[in-house]
Amino acid sequence: MLSSYMENTPNTDFVYQLENLQQEITQLRESMYKIAKEKNSLCHPEVVEISQLLDQKLNLHARVSNHRSH
Repeated sequence: MLSSYMENTPNTDFVYQLENLQQEITQLRESMYKIAKEKNSLCHPEVVEISQLLDQKLNLHARVSNHRSH
C-alpha cells in the first residue's frame, strides 16, 4: 500500500495528500471522541471501528512521513 502511494505521488501531490490525510485523522479523532461521549463508552462498536480506522491512518501517516524524510 505504501509503495504504490509513494510512487504515484509527486512532491506537490504528496504535500496535498499528506494534508488530506492529516485532515482525515483530525476528523476521525473528533468523531471518535463525540461518539464515545454520546454512547458513554469507549467499547461501543462504533467507537472501536473508528479507532481502528484512525490507527490505520496514523500508521500510514507515520510511514509516509518517515519514508519522505529519508
